[in-house]
Amino acid sequence: MSQPAVVCFGLALWDALADQIGVPRSQVRSWTPYPGGAGLNVACSLGTLGVRSALIAGVGQDARGEQLVQVLQTHQVCTDYVQKYPYPTRVVEVIRNSAGDREFAGFSPPDCWDFADGHITCSVPPFIPQWLYVEALMLAFPTARTTCWQLVHWATAQGVRILVDVNWRPIFWSDTHLAHTLTLELLQRATAVKCTNEEAHWLFGTADLGVLRQQCPHATCLFVTRGDQGCDYSIAAYRSHCPALVVQTVDTTGAGDAFVAGWLHQWATHGENLLCDAHLLHQAVRWASAVAALSTTHPGAITHTPTVAAVQAFLDAYG
Repeated sequence: MSQPAVVCFGLALWDALADQIGVPRSQVRSWTPYPGGAGLNVACSLGTLGVRSALIAGVGQDARGEQLVQVLQTHQVCTDYVQKYPYPTRVVEVIRNSAGDREFAGFSPPDCWDFADGHITCSVPPFIPQWLYVEALMLAFPTARTTCWQLVHWATAQGVRILVDVNWRPIFWSDTHLAHTLTLELLQRATAVKCTNEEAHWLFGTADLGVLRQQCPHATCLFVTRGDQGCDYSIAAYRSHCPALVVQTVDTTGAGDAFVAGWLHQWATHGENLLCDAHLLHQAVRWASAVAALSTTHPGAITHTPTVAAVQAFLDAYG
């Protein structure tokens, strides 16, 4: 079996989606759990798209943790670097509005503030991948934060491209100022940056790609996703906008992760050619947008991870 093209560093957890849509947390009567966490989502989506990936993550020595490992393996993800700890596997409660947009409402068990995912130590692979994907949310946990910097230093020394997804989730942080400072520091080391419009304004006060280019000096690829308004991107010498692809959205959880996986698939397919061909580049961003759109048509982040054939069929039909 070939070595992974992408090493992912991020969360592996359960998203408990409220069965009652459009109501506050206090009125939710029941929840349905789905595998989640940006690290797991990206790795699994890559696996479904036929790109070999490995995940560095922490799960509990419990049934939920074991189930997540099985999910990863089902999606052809290398789990050699998934670490198991004597702490609970995190469950995140997610409420949704009628449009499918989600809000993180809390953690379960509710009286626990020490979950397995914060204890990840550095485990450097014995191979050199094309990309290291980093979920910036890992900076919220002191031990995982140290691991994050170690992995970034390793990737930089080995010439591995680093894609950072901001993934700003206030519920995970106790210090907003620290979150802002650490995330900006990480972005200055990234080769590629993906953030939402809201995250760009939180970090930089603007979503202007020119400003982001100045603030992320090593990033040759910048993506600002805008939900149903599409995606702005600045890659090498090219700057443009890719409109959103319209689908019947059920749940937007993990859509950004699906976009990242779609982009990494396109890089694995076309490589450096994307940096010197405006048309090919735009098609690659549109392809990634299609992966994201299709991921929202079912509840759960990876319930409907599309295959290459499904993405192409969707784009062919879309025109």
